[in-house]
Amino acid sequence: MPNLAVAAELRSSDSKAKLLYVGSRAALDRDLVSEAKIPFRSIFTGKLRRYFSWQNFVDPFFVLIGFFQSFWIVARFWPDAVFTKGGFVSLPVAFAAFILRRPLILHESDRSMGLSNRIVAVLATHVCVGFPDVIQNSYKTVFTGNPIRSSILHGSSKKGYEVTGFRPEKPVLLVWGGSQGAQEINAMVEVSFEKLKSDFQVVHITGSGKTTNIKDPNYIQFEYIGEELKHIYAITNLVAGRAGANSLYELALMQKPNILIPLQSAAHNHQQLNAEYFEQMGASVILRYQPLHEVVNSLWSNPTQMEAMEESLAKVSKPHANRDIAKLILEVGH
Repeated sequence: MPNLAVAAELRSSDSKAKLLYVGSRAALDRDLVSEAKIPFRSIFTGKLRRYFSWQNFVDPFFVLIGFFQSFWIVARFWPDAVFTKGGFVSLPVAFAAFILRRPLILHESDRSMGLSNRIVAVLATHVCVGFPDVIQNSYKTVFTGNPIRSSILHGSSKKGYEVTGFRPEKPVLLVWGGSQGAQEINAMVEVSFEKLKSDFQVVHITGSGKTTNIKDPNYIQFEYIGEELKHIYAITNLVAGRAGANSLYELALMQKPNILIPLQSAAHNHQQLNAEYFEQMGASVILRYQPLHEVVNSLWSNPTQMEAMEESLAKVSKPHANRDIAKLILEVGH
């Protein structure tokens, strides 16, 4: 959760900073925030769907309840500043902060701003963006890049090999499908694996409740990887996966050559736009019509392209995003 990366930086920048995390009622939100030892309050929230669903009749009531909850939480906590990464859970909190005249800082990760963030951006005093060409109320827009947890840089290759059972002599390909549309990438891996295994050991994050039928010493699958991901990254030579903004900036921070497979059904086509920016900068290759193994083998067999990609990733990376966002929050709040 990028919010937690910013929270960690706030704590290190100002030991007296008092934090409160307002999130959804999802158990995962509460668990992750609790692990970070940050007080947590949950609110009801809804979602605007552009298709028929019975939930469209119920969600307005949840949003209204969420607003009153947020108003009460903000009024009692009385923060010097409110920071949000957006999404529909942020709307009630943003409205409450605006009404109570609390400074509001929004961060937009993607190259395309969704509906909820466009609304929040109007209310915000500052809008931090992950991509330099995002134009939204430009007089208050700050290009920070995306906040990334610093722990991702401190993986152990020894632990990575222990977790996977792989051997150091053979390159490692990491493949992930994200929380949505993972099955499409899982199918690609199944089709291409026989032509990948001669050159690679494959770590495959299949997505919750999803698996493949591959059984091979050069292959291991996980439905989800948490803290151990940093150790997997430590042994990874090449990555293939979705084009979520946070994942892209993780790859940039670690300078991992990569092949992007944007989720076409993503709202506002944001993954495609994110991927195109990275490709334009020479930091990624987009998988279009070729089989996965062809693009992987083509990139791997071109050391010059790999080296150029690593240099481009270093240029795209914003390693101080956490610090810059935290600094802005502290300046606005004082």
